[in-house]
Amino acid sequence: MVRVLVVGNSKITSDLITQGLIDLSDNIIACDGAIEKCLDRSIKVDYVIGDMDSLERKTIEELQLLDLEVIKIDDQNNNDLSKSITFASELKASRIDIIGVEGGSNQHQFASYWSILDCEIESYIHLEDCIVSKINSSKVVFSIEVGTTFSVFPIGSCKGVTIKGSKWIIDNQDITPNSRGLHNVATEKEIEISCNEGQLLIFRSR
Repeated sequence: MVRVLVVGNSKITSDLITQGLIDLSDNIIACDGAIEKCLDRSIKVDYVIGDMDSLERKTIEELQLLDLEVIKIDDQNNNDLSKSITFASELKASRIDIIGVEGGSNQHQFASYWSILDCEIESYIHLEDCIVSKINSSKVVFSIEVGTTFSVFPIGSCKGVTIKGSKWIIDNQDITPNSRGLHNVATEKEIEISCNEGQLLIFRSR
């Protein structure tokens, strides 16, 4: 199993969360100007990817002198996170963890969620208060502490949605985008979430 950690160019999560992910990662990718935040935090990066328009204190030439690979991609049709996810697939990643997308522009943060929705690889966005992932016409079982809150939001119309192990149960229902899935509560040590057709976005509180 190859795990890749992608660091976005916004606020990086706390040291406890970040270090745990670093320890489990085989490769670390910094999105554009995020490399400067990584250098400040002594995070050893393997690749820097993006159009390099967010660099403030380092030049591309200076980065190339460091023990990392700089990959400049000028494509404006995809953001730097999407470019990094695509590159992670070229590294044969079987799981992608993402940090550094919290805070800053709300537009950029919203785009981060769409990046994992488009990704075929198992992917997780790590925020300070929760972990965001998706379910794509499949069933997933999460280990969770009893009493932990989580939210499930459909992306478009979803068919055959089931949620078990929680205070509010859904049993094979068709649902459309709404706020109904906000703040469910785990009543068992495992929750089961599935949908037969469509995509769900899951927010699990820490």
